[in-house]
Amino acid sequence: MNELLYLLSFILAFLLSVYGTPVAKKVAYRYNLLDVPDNKLKKQKKPVPYMGGVIVYFAFISPVGLLFPLSRELLGILFASSILLIVGLFDDLKALTPGIKFLFQLVAVFILLKSGIYIDLTFLPGWVNYIISFIWMLSIINAFNIIDILDGMAASVASISLITIFIISLYNSNYLISVISISLAASLLGFLKFNWEPAGIYLGDAGSMVVGLIIAALSVMGEYTKYNDAAFISGMLVLSVPVFDMVYVVILRLLKGRSPFFGSPDHFALRVRKKWKLSVAQTVSIVIAIQLIVSGIVVANFYMTPLITLISTLLIFLFFTLLGVSLSRVKME
Repeated sequence: MNELLYLLSFILAFLLSVYGTPVAKKVAYRYNLLDVPDNKLKKQKKPVPYMGGVIVYFAFISPVGLLFPLSRELLGILFASSILLIVGLFDDLKALTPGIKFLFQLVAVFILLKSGIYIDLTFLPGWVNYIISFIWMLSIINAFNIIDILDGMAASVASISLITIFIISLYNSNYLISVISISLAASLLGFLKFNWEPAGIYLGDAGSMVVGLIIAALSVMGEYTKYNDAAFISGMLVLSVPVFDMVYVVILRLLKGRSPFFGSPDHFALRVRKKWKLSVAQTVSIVIAIQLIVSGIVVANFYMTPLITLISTLLIFLFFTLLGVSLSRVKME
């Protein structure tokens, strides 16, 4: 029975996204919700509409609302993500300062904590779990906001992460996480049809922040230690690509004496593209390959021993460290 509901959730979210995205494009053009080229960070050939995040959220929320009882955790996710959706739309309209946007991110994460969504590591005091959860979820919101810099990149990384979380949730028979993750993954895959190079529509801050918040909540809610006590690390590993990009960008900006809150072409994907003279699609494909490998390790860790989990985690950390050092030599404008 559950398998049928998962299939229905996927199909409904996918179709709503595929058929709703052209409508969102028309609305964006009508109300001038456009990302205009500036020949600096925004180098697309013509203005591209935002509003992708709105249709992704609508396509995601429809099957979830129809097929799952409104539990405390689900209401918390929907309430918090609705706040960020509205805030993101105002930010896309350039109506908010970074400080105001950050304030509402804090509010959204606090709502998740009040809904009972937090890391529960039994070997740590409760207040430490709350602090770690708060920092983690806030970081993931901004990580997906930051990584949305190439056509199809954020949506691809997010959809693979969600499918990975869905697979883990099946192992644990967690119906809530399964429905949420497969519905959001389907809505993003449908959206990718229009977001792949050359993108006809963007997620915008409204979309990237909402996607980041939902994935952050799911990564915290998931159970990874059914067969492997060290596999709780997998909740962090599955999002190591956006986290690496965020940390990498912040470090490079600080080393250059720049504010980490303002844009610069320091993202690892942009450096990969310049170093090997790749197209956007080729660059995003490399990022997808990295995410697939990491996701495969996360799924494998569910059944592996703590020692293997520790080794695989160190190897992933070493890989991103060497990649970051290598790409730091690429001179960006």
